[in-house]
Amino acid sequence: MKKNVFIIVLMFSFIIFFQEICWAKATKNVWVGNASSVQTDVKEAVKEAAQQIKAQLGKHKPEYVILFSTVGYDSAQLLSEVKNALGKNIKIYGGTSCLAVFDQKGFFQGKTASLSMLAIASKKMKFGVGGADLNNNDPFEAGKTAILKAMENAGEKGKNPDLILITPAPGVEEGIIEGIESVVGQVPITGGSSADSTIEGKWMQYANNEVFNNGVVLTAIYTKLKIGLCFEGGYNRTVDEGVVTKSKDRVIYEIDNKPAAVVYNEWVNGEFNDVINSGGNILSRATFYPLAKIIRGSGDVWYTLTTHPSSINFPEQSLSTFSKMEKGDKITLMRGDWEILLNRGLSTPKTALKNGGLNRDEIAFGIFTFCGGAMLAIPEGEREKLPLLVNSVLRGVPYIGTFTFGEQGYVYGIGNMHGNLVSTMVLFSHKEK
Repeated sequence: MKKNVFIIVLMFSFIIFFQEICWAKATKNVWVGNASSVQTDVKEAVKEAAQQIKAQLGKHKPEYVILFSTVGYDSAQLLSEVKNALGKNIKIYGGTSCLAVFDQKGFFQGKTASLSMLAIASKKMKFGVGGADLNNNDPFEAGKTAILKAMENAGEKGKNPDLILITPAPGVEEGIIEGIESVVGQVPITGGSSADSTIEGKWMQYANNEVFNNGVVLTAIYTKLKIGLCFEGGYNRTVDEGVVTKSKDRVIYEIDNKPAAVVYNEWVNGEFNDVINSGGNILSRATFYPLAKIIRGSGDVWYTLTTHPSSINFPEQSLSTFSKMEKGDKITLMRGDWEILLNRGLSTPKTALKNGGLNRDEIAFGIFTFCGGAMLAIPEGEREKLPLLVNSVLRGVPYIGTFTFGEQGYVYGIGNMHGNLVSTMVLFSHKEK
């Protein structure tokens, strides 16, 4: 009897040991190193971050790096220094962030600049980076050109990727998405528009050796690893609703056949009485009162896609926004406060885990895109809590974060969209689908 018990225990121990070996092998599909710096000198900033990344990666050489920085560095030198530090052949993707960057170690806002890098080595992932200049291409053609370049750069010409990362210049994101989809269909797209710290158009986009001021850069990712996505507005919906009855591009002229700004001002109880009869910028105040398009997807899937009103135009009393609203769109007023915005540090990664059917312990790395306007609406002393909230969900999983002027994401049952005041997160698992 004792002998049989011993054999059972031994067999059970062997099974556990075998499972641990298999798990260990499973968790070595992706090697990640990431670090941030607030050094003023670009060479020293890259050197500081790269040293940490190399230490984390050990013997594994990265083939791809995500790079987010503020606009205080010389962009061409920045890319050159990254290649000098991490390898001449490394593929670089990214762009500029509003005011700061963040990762699992903290919120990084330098006196003049800051940067964050996340480098990846994996035989289970293939990356291709491509970009296109919007000065020489219309948005549709730029999106089409960039994705074709990215696919070719990955060595997968003609084959659709599993996921696309995007960093465009702000302004024409809907047309860019249409151009991408003309090539690959409904492949999920996630990311955000590059930003600066003063809304002066100083934003930049990075693609390997190229720097764009008004362009779009993409990464085409090929992998069988599990992925979790979230594209979250995170505001409270109100009972105020209407239909867009006249619009053009990113200007709403009428809601329910009335001047759009008049209707909007009524919905927010006269918040903009001071500019309704003269016109003016309402960008910062409108952060807590966005409009949202009510979208129905497949089955019972509904989504509210937020847009950020930027100004009231006089004398027509129209509303300029940072994303398109079209005639016939049903819209609603959303409300929020800085605490709701900050708490996306909890809800966005949680939703990404849920949507991907992922366990926290299997996550290799993540990418967090947080609206720059939403970040600026959070009191300065509270902003450093954002990475702390993310860590309370992911518990030290490496990720890279940027603050953007417009966000692009994929909603299950609906597809790819561009919105404002949104948070997005993509999480990559060590495990295959």
